[in-house]
Amino acid sequence: MIIWTFVVLLMVVGVKYFTSMEMRKLERRLETVKSGLQQVKERLKSAQARQTEVQHEEDNFVNRVSTMSEILQDQQCRLSNNNEPAEKTISESMPHTGF
Repeated sequence: MIIWTFVVLLMVVGVKYFTSMEMRKLERRLETVKSGLQQVKERLKSAQARQTEVQHEEDNFVNRVSTMSEILQDQQCRLSNNNEPAEKTISESMPHTGF
């Protein structure tokens, strides 16, 4: 009977040792995954900051292009308005020939 108790005790100690070794492996893997996750989080934050910066630059560019387009349209309107009276003035100032 004592032999069975001793065998069972050895089995319990063996299982406990095996379990602790596997737990250490799992903890090491978990630490590796955590450090990798932290690196990915930092890269994500960096990418989001860069995306925000690029979006801001794009918005500024779109605003500048829009402003330039409005200025060009205004200049075209002013030129077309200036050309029409000038043409009328030139045609009206020409002497009438009797045909």
